[in-house]
Amino acid sequence: MTQPPPIPESCSLTMAAVLVDPLGPGADAEAHMRTCPACSEARVAYLAQEDVPVALAPAGYFDRLPDRILRKLPVRRPLHHRVRPFTWAAAAAVLMVVGAGAFWAGRANRTPFVEASLPRQPEIPESSVPASDFPFHDGEEDAAQIQSLTPEEMKALVKHLEAPPSSAR
Repeated sequence: MTQPPPIPESCSLTMAAVLVDPLGPGADAEAHMRTCPACSEARVAYLAQEDVPVALAPAGYFDRLPDRILRKLPVRRPLHHRVRPFTWAAAAAVLMVVGAGAFWAGRANRTPFVEASLPRQPEIPESSVPASDFPFHDGEEDAAQIQSLTPEEMKALVKHLEAPPSSAR
């Protein structure tokens, strides 16, 4: 373990004088502190650590402080004026009239509601497209559709299939 370097004799005497009286250590100590910055810094540090009595405020000082500050500020007029209940009622009525007018104006200019409907599909769709044009067509789907027909629809299908094809010009 290394030991700190020894303190010179003149520095130790000066520090002893500073500990006795930090404000007036003596002429020899003052002369040494002018040449030795370490001793003068140690004296300043020792003076900074010295206890100083806290300045006391009079009783109630901080309780009355906000009032004293407000009294020193200039007086200005209030930014808002008192709004009477009649004014609030009139403003509400105007707001309701404008809102209702906007609502009814929007309803009056609305286009009529039209429901989209598909044209009626024939009961038996006739396909003029050959089956080879449907590469992912499954024949079992057709059979499943035939099985789901009612007896009346089945009779109509058989009659349609037995009838000779009509020639269209």
